[in-house]
Amino acid sequence: MSRECYLTGKKNLVVNSVIRRGKARAAGGVGRKTTGITKRVQRANLQKKTIRENGETKVVWLSANAIRTLAKGAYKGVELV
Repeated sequence: MSRECYLTGKKNLVVNSVIRRGKARAAGGVGRKTTGITKRVQRANLQKKTIRENGETKVVWLSANAIRTLAKGAYKGVELV
């Protein structure tokens, strides 16, 4: 089972971490210079929750956004247990 939201499909993203030095031109400097770029993982806010889907109980990964939406009853046939 992968770490992906069961309802929204959200998962981790790979992004660049950019390190810069120097003073911005607008602040009177010569401009910011990039000194390093490394990859990093931006983790989705996933939590393991028990849901009932069409009478069947399952333990799934849900994003925080999906949990809030479920509390309002927006997904038909799915409820938090």
